[in-house]
Amino acid sequence: MTIIDHLETNLGLIAEGWKNDSAVGDMLQVVRFADQPFKGASTYSTIGLSESRVLLPKGTYCRQEFIFAAWENYLAAHVASFLLTFADYVRGKQRPLLRGDVVGPSVPVIPGVTANSVYATNPVIFPETLACYDGDETPTVIVWLLPLMEAECSFVKEHGWDRFEDALENANPDLLLLNRPSII
Repeated sequence: MTIIDHLETNLGLIAEGWKNDSAVGDMLQVVRFADQPFKGASTYSTIGLSESRVLLPKGTYCRQEFIFAAWENYLAAHVASFLLTFADYVRGKQRPLLRGDVVGPSVPVIPGVTANSVYATNPVIFPETLACYDGDETPTVIVWLLPLMEAECSFVKEHGWDRFEDALENANPDLLLLNRPSII
């Protein structure tokens, strides 16, 4: 089984894909799965990020791919462009995104939205089997990137990811809505 097989087993068939045509020889791509994790939503995944191993704090290696979910009213090409750019940025850092890591605030995730940060976590709203691909000697961890508002990003940095996840659970916001009100 390949990483693509793993993703399609858990998310359905790939609907479309993108790559950075200006980066000759770069294997990084983004693909979209329709109606995932809910009808009317799309889940986007990197493919090729896992070509590089990253060192975990405990001294072992892993590989990572990122997923990002949003309602289908957001332009797919804009979301794909964001994910390609973000994955390339993280790859350049040569360190994994760990649960609770936040990146931002920066410019909006995509044009015209208020989400301007992302939060790395486990893909808990997806099938449990999606979280890790063991088809290689070095496992590939699937990291769910949640869109955050600026106040939420600051809260995670100040109070930690465990308190933020408690706040998320209590507020139960629509995490696929990139213009949602902040829970903080």
